[in-house]
Amino acid sequence: MGVLKAGLCPGLTLDMVQLLRTHGIKTVVDLVSADLEEVAQKCGLSYKAAALQRIQVVRAFDIFQMLHVLQDLRGTGSQQVISSGTLKMVLVDSVTAVVSPLLGVQQGEGLAFMMQLARELKTVARDLGVAVVVTNHVTRDRDSGKLKPALGRSWSFVPSTRILLDMQEGAGTSGSQRVACLTKSPRRPTGIRELVDIGIWGTPEQSPVLEGDQT
Repeated sequence: MGVLKAGLCPGLTLDMVQLLRTHGIKTVVDLVSADLEEVAQKCGLSYKAAALQRIQVVRAFDIFQMLHVLQDLRGTGSQQVISSGTLKMVLVDSVTAVVSPLLGVQQGEGLAFMMQLARELKTVARDLGVAVVVTNHVTRDRDSGKLKPALGRSWSFVPSTRILLDMQEGAGTSGSQRVACLTKSPRRPTGIRELVDIGIWGTPEQSPVLEGDQT
């Protein structure tokens, strides 16, 4: 999680990422915790380092820590960040990791905590006016065999927009290529598909247009 990739911020090219890696900086955490003045001198970074420095990484290993982080984000301590306009997005990676351990024996209690987390995420988006992006795992339906979001039907109503990232199969395809498919949206028709390369973090040049752009 948080591996440096080209295109992560404006001007962060593949050459720049490779240069950072030669100095032991391989993840976003490595960069934001480094002495950026020293990094800038060694690697010729300027505003690029400043942009990545604005990424704050908070580790939460269970749903209780996650709720505490979100509630603290909405607290008075974050108002300076909000007023300066530096907070643009909140990314949760991944929601399955903190919710699924609760969906075992005490499933009813686990569902209650899951919906509490869902309400908190929506409140953060509304109150702070930021985008909230949540990654989720997928499972296969036992009857149809089709991919479906993990955490069950209750969670499927939580995201307003859903994008499925799937492997790109076929001869001549790269192992880093994925197909991003819009499966739920309040504004766009579902079924829109785009081929992306997570190795270069962008749309591959000269790639053919995927068939069945809309369904």
